[in-house]
Formats: sequence, C-alpha cells, structure tokens
Amino acid sequence: MNRFIGKSVEWGLFFLIILALSVWTYQRNGLWNNEMELWKDCIWKSPQKERPHHNLGFVYYESGKWDDAQREFEESLRLNPDYALSLYNLGLVYYRKMLMNEAIGCYKKAIELDPRYPDSFYNLGLAYAHQERYREAIKVYEELLKLKPDYGNAHNRLGLVYKKLKQPKKAIQSFQEELRYHPEDSSAHLYLGEVYLEAKEYSKALVHFKKALNDSNLPEAERIRKAISSLEREPRR
Repeated sequence: MNRFIGKSVEWGLFFLIILALSVWTYQRNGLWNNEMELWKDCIWKSPQKERPHHNLGFVYYESGKWDDAQREFEESLRLNPDYALSLYNLGLVYYRKMLMNEAIGCYKKAIELDPRYPDSFYNLGLAYAHQERYREAIKVYEELLKLKPDYGNAHNRLGLVYKKLKQPKKAIQSFQEELRYHPEDSSAHLYLGEVYLEAKEYSKALVHFKKALNDSNLPEAERIRKAISSLEREPRR
C-alpha cells in the first residue's frame, strides 16, 4: 500500500513538472509572437546588454514610436558607445524628427566605426541634401558608390542633387547609371523624363515618362499621364 502511495506521489510530481514546463513554454511562445514583449523580457533578464535595447528600439522605430525608439538606442549606446548600428538607427530617428544636425552626427560617427556599412553613407547623403548642402551630399554619394556601385537608388539621389545644382548632363548620367544597374527602376525613368522636359527634349522626355508608367504603383501616375498627353501634342525633337 505504501509503495502504491509512493508511486502515486512520484507520478503526481512528474505531471506537475510537465505542467509547469508546458506553461513556461506556452508563455515563452507568446513572447516570441510579440516582438516588443520579447525584447522587453530580454531587457528585464539582461538589462546591461546593449543588443536587447537596440532591438526593442528598432521595433519601436518600425511602429513609429520615435521617442521610445530614441530612448532605447541611447540606452544601447550608453552600454556600448561603439555600437555602430545603434548610432545609425538613432540617426534614422533624428531624421524622422527633422533634427538633421543630430542625424548627420550619428551617421558620421557610425561611418567612422564601420566604414563598410553602405546605409550610413546613403542616409548621410539624404540629410545633407535636405539641408541643401549639395556638395557634401555629392561627396558622400560618390563614396557610397565606390563602396557599392549597385546600391539601390543611390545614383538617382546623386542625379537629383545634380538636378538641383542645374547640372542636367551629370543628372542624366546618374539616372542612366541607375538604369544600368536596375533596368526596371521607374523613378529613374521619371527623373530622366523631367530633366529632358526641362531641356525641351520632348521626344526623349516622352519615352521615359511612358516607361515610368509601366510601374502600376507609380505614385505620380496621373501627373505623368497629363505630361504625356501634353507632350504628344508638342512637335517632336
């Protein structure tokens, strides 16, 4: 009888352990299904590690919670001031907040720490262009394109800077380079159409506007259709 009771107690304890493990597994799976809660849980368990703060900051950033993202990236950098990716992402937050000087500072420091990461160059160029510091933007885009010649949209951005500086030949060359690497890029066709239109080279403008419209998701499609309609009434060159 005592042996039977002993065995019952052992089996009871065994099932309690299995139940506890099942509950823990269920709770942990719930955390994995909610990325924000997962990284909060990681921070609670390891508050002195920079990566969980960085990852939570990125989740906040993607959710549009700029202040929360900034706080987590700053905490990540307090724990590891040389964490280049946190510097880069903090720059993204500042850019979203229209704090361009702060964004530029973050991107430049991120480049110093990791000069092989092309996104830092690209976004530094965006920030310079936003401040109309076009010469500095050109230099940064040129550095980026040496590092990664096929970086998406970089030739377009360089071309837009040349367009702002009233250098249409260089702008055209940049947009054509974008198409060399990304032949289906509708934005490059759109920008080429605009440059040729300003230069009154209507036939070339028409060709590129029509190619831009091959992209069914082109945000300015209606404006381009009107431009095409107008160009088709113009004498060709």
